[in-house]
Amino acid sequence: MRKFMISILLIITFINCEKNELGNLKYVDTISGGCFLNKGSSLKNSQIIQTDTVTYSFTNDSLKIFVGFNATCCEEFSNSSSIKGDSILIKIMTTQIGLCNCLCYYTYNIKFSGNANSYKYQVRIDDHLNFTGQIKP
Repeated sequence: MRKFMISILLIITFINCEKNELGNLKYVDTISGGCFLNKGSSLKNSQIIQTDTVTYSFTNDSLKIFVGFNATCCEEFSNSSSIKGDSILIKIMTTQIGLCNCLCYYTYNIKFSGNANSYKYQVRIDDHLNFTGQIKP
């Protein structure tokens, strides 16, 4: 009977450890950059367009996801970040269309705390850009 109880306790402990390892990622903050900082002056009248991109970096206890994309200057955006199971969902939506005659490179740095191993990410910018991937050590 004692061996049976010890086996049950080991199984319960193992299951709880797995759940804690995946489920402890939390959203911390979003920092806007690029054209948000200088209202579009950096790329006005410029022929240089940067690549739309999503990158990430992490340590044992934090994850940073960088999102950079080109859009018309003077646009305004809303953003949201959420965690659903093993997926990180980031949405960036235009709230006001820019009427300026230039392009801008908008950036977001989204920060999370916790263990980021084994998470997937999906970043959607309006309905025209979609990035997906897997966080890998």
